[in-house]
Amino acid sequence: MQTSKNGKKQNLFCYGIVVYCFVLMFFIFTIIKNLHSMFLVPVTEGLGMERSAFSLLFTISGVSVAFALPLVTKMLKKYPARYVVGISVALVAGGFASYSLARAPWHFYVIAAIVGAGTAGCTQMVGSLLINNWFVDRKGMALGIAFTGSGFGSAVLSPVLTALLENVGWQASYVAMGLLMGLFCLPLTLIFAYRSPAERGAEPYRDAKAAEKQNESKSAAKAVTGPKLSDVRTRWFFWVFLFAMLLWSLVIGGVHMHIAAYLTDAGHSAAFVALVYSTQSVCIIAGKILLGMVFDAKGTRAGILFMGISLTMAIICLIFAKEPMLALLFAVCYSCGSIYTSVGMPQLASGFFGQRDYADILSLTTIAYTIGASTGPFISGLVYDAAGSYMPIWKVYLVLYILAVAIVWALKNYLDKRYKKEWFEV
Repeated sequence: MQTSKNGKKQNLFCYGIVVYCFVLMFFIFTIIKNLHSMFLVPVTEGLGMERSAFSLLFTISGVSVAFALPLVTKMLKKYPARYVVGISVALVAGGFASYSLARAPWHFYVIAAIVGAGTAGCTQMVGSLLINNWFVDRKGMALGIAFTGSGFGSAVLSPVLTALLENVGWQASYVAMGLLMGLFCLPLTLIFAYRSPAERGAEPYRDAKAAEKQNESKSAAKAVTGPKLSDVRTRWFFWVFLFAMLLWSLVIGGVHMHIAAYLTDAGHSAAFVALVYSTQSVCIIAGKILLGMVFDAKGTRAGILFMGISLTMAIICLIFAKEPMLALLFAVCYSCGSIYTSVGMPQLASGFFGQRDYADILSLTTIAYTIGASTGPFISGLVYDAAGSYMPIWKVYLVLYILAVAIVWALKNYLDKRYKKEWFEV
């Protein structure tokens, strides 16, 4: 039994883990995933590069993440997390800063592969692993706080990056962002990146009623429901589900990386673009909480409708985003629809196929998401280079997204009618 003093010390370190994961999301995830698109216009104009050529680096980075994740998982089991995560942070920070030296497309691609491999070891996956191991109770709250780091990071760093791009240029801005990631994240990694409490001779976080909750969780474990992955992976509906997830993420990725370029082309100032990003970032924080409440209170169908309506409205507003008010409304709606990647996708995997083989099913869903999200930016760049405008691809994305939502909605109805008793009624 922990003494009160030791218990408080250990709980304090657990809170430190949450702060550390928040910082990783605030700097590394925000800069790599949310803000890198702000370099598209200055880099392509400065080097005379086509937008599709620059956009390809997002695809390469995404593929690199997908390949690196299994290796990072194995290394975390074999070596201390401080070393694995520390090397990953160094690769990301150093790689991002070295974009400043790139002068040809292939330079960007090589660096993108390095940055992508590093990203796999210091963002969502590592944050989820640390919090899962360090928290027995209040795990959901800890995860929620940690992952809002990306929203706060975008709100704070987007105007900073805008000012840097305007005043010192894209090369110095790359170096500055790389330094920020390294200076803030490396020291905290050495202090907090312990894979489990056992590495420090500590205990995970428990509240005062831990024993009672443990008994509740044991009885709940008996009621785990859903099909086995082996039973569904050969069924047509599972692959239709994955295809719909790919389409969903294709639209989000294709829009996300070109927002700044599109709004700039539409005649908006850099300050207004930064305001759009900040609005989007603040709304993402609220949207994650709200979407979680919708899924908890109303179920999977309500979550599908919430995201579906939000992102459909966002794309319509984007098409007419020359109007400042519609551009801001786009930011609000897009933030509520695009959180599919952090909140919606795990909830859909659970809502469709239960908890029995949840980890394996979520893993395959994530692969589908990665393929779509990595391909979208490149497709958008190709269309822009061919047509001189993003408008054609925005209209295609509107149709594809409505199709994806309709598939998911119809599939949920079909599975409930056909398999609900077999999978979910104990």
